[in-house]
Amino acid sequence: MSTTLPPTYTDPDYEAAHTQTFERTPRHPLPDRILPPGIRPSDFDAAIASFIAAVGPGAVFTGPALSDYIDPYDVHEHDASRRKVPSAAVCPSTTAELSAVLKTSNRFKIPVWTFSRGKNLGYGGPAPRVSGCVALDLHRMDRIIEVDDEFGYAVVEPGVTFVDLYRYCVAHGKKVWPSTASLGWGSVVGNTLDRGMGFMSTFCHHQHVAGMEVMLASGEDVVRTGQWGITKSPSAFLSKFTFGPSVEGLFLQSNLGVVTKMGIWLAPRPEAYMSCSFGMPAWTDLEVMVDVFGVMRRDGTINSLVWFTSLIETLCISGRREDYWKGAGPIPDWRLDELQKETGYGHWYARWGLYGPKRIVQAQFDEIKAVLEKKAPTGTITGQLFEGGEDGVVAADVPPEHGSMFVGVPQLWSLPLIDWPIPRDRKGKAAHGDYAPIIPSSGKLLMEWMRVSKPICEAHGVELMADFFMHERHVVLMNMFTWDQTDVEQKKKMERLYYALHEEAKKRGYGMYRAHVNHMDLIADLNDFNDHAYNRFVEKIKDTLDPNGILAPGKQGIWPNRFRHLREAQTLEEEKE
Repeated sequence: MSTTLPPTYTDPDYEAAHTQTFERTPRHPLPDRILPPGIRPSDFDAAIASFIAAVGPGAVFTGPALSDYIDPYDVHEHDASRRKVPSAAVCPSTTAELSAVLKTSNRFKIPVWTFSRGKNLGYGGPAPRVSGCVALDLHRMDRIIEVDDEFGYAVVEPGVTFVDLYRYCVAHGKKVWPSTASLGWGSVVGNTLDRGMGFMSTFCHHQHVAGMEVMLASGEDVVRTGQWGITKSPSAFLSKFTFGPSVEGLFLQSNLGVVTKMGIWLAPRPEAYMSCSFGMPAWTDLEVMVDVFGVMRRDGTINSLVWFTSLIETLCISGRREDYWKGAGPIPDWRLDELQKETGYGHWYARWGLYGPKRIVQAQFDEIKAVLEKKAPTGTITGQLFEGGEDGVVAADVPPEHGSMFVGVPQLWSLPLIDWPIPRDRKGKAAHGDYAPIIPSSGKLLMEWMRVSKPICEAHGVELMADFFMHERHVVLMNMFTWDQTDVEQKKKMERLYYALHEEAKKRGYGMYRAHVNHMDLIADLNDFNDHAYNRFVEKIKDTLDPNGILAPGKQGIWPNRFRHLREAQTLEEEKE
């Protein structure tokens, strides 16, 4: 058993970003020992010995090493009674080791909290829903099993990151572009299972899954979904069709099994790529922008993601609040108007890519430009075309300001944005959170949300830092808020801000894209039809597949029978806020 962690990433830049984020010496030290709920010390010690026998002493961690398994942005880190802390961490490297870990967990009835890379930051990262769970860290299961560039798919294990997959494709001359999230250090599988998004035509990752391998809680049963369940099927990763009920969805944002392998579709290298943007000068222009782009997303004129950012989010990539505003509190509206004119940025800025044969890409751009000139004449559109040779555009040849995540090149480019509130002459630690409602792709409704959420954000000491991802009929909106993690009062304000935004979303019937581990019951409670019939249905499946309740109790508000009393306690705690 180890009390120090080996490097998590082989790339020094990624490892440095990881260690800076997780602070190997926490300001608020972890408890010397914490036990899983209801587990005797002697049983816990026996389980740890069994874990070591399964994965080796260098892959089981306790003590100071658990600094990598807590929420680095926890607003409750100073409050031991509310902080989410694991009792240990176990890192299997194969399905056989994973099987042994799960069998041990069942034998001793020790709950585990499963994750791939633990980079769901702003939502708890690797921290468990229930303190005392053992962190089941899958980052060592990191094989890229296959990349096929004829049909455009990859088969990967949970520890494979976006940057791993990209570099593999480059090194092996694959003529595909994997989609990437905004930060390249996350797991392809983990991001996809949490319904994460990229920026290209394959941006909605979970909709491009074909074939999962899942180990159930027993550690004995392994299921392959879709055509992959047929021995030697040539369509294993090419078709989503299943004979009978499709079960892949049961393992998205789920605690019903552990996904050990996944097939995901990739985009072919296009003959041409165009980097596009459109900005408008007034804050209220958002309404017309959403409606115009929404139509073009639905009719297929634009067949990839359109990413909208606010002026504040555009500014925070290149500076900090004090670079633009010397006064106290959030930047006032009059100063934002000045900054819009000084920088030339729009109050709202849309970016997207066009991909395919050059003639089609050019025709798409000409049509988009004509529509925008008619419907949004005060805006400014840009388009930069890149052509490839016989094998298509090489993503690395596209300059970062035009490419990056829009051509599938993973980066750590957006990490500095969370430094926004930290004065340069004072040491602090940047942190961020999100409230992420799902809203119809309606200009009127988006503008209403901005008008409602802006004063709430400002009342809690932060600007409206909003961006959103436009699908065909809805948007996933990110109300981001950043703060100094060393400031207890700021942390309290951010917790109150989350609840204030939630009350407004609840009034409008807006569900959430994701939930922080501290708020999973709160968000799950929104599924209130027929006395929360959905939650009760999933919990029946949970109790059947996981009778000992060992897999991630409370994840997404789904509790096994054994731990349901904790949901009541957690819900009461949330309601006190």
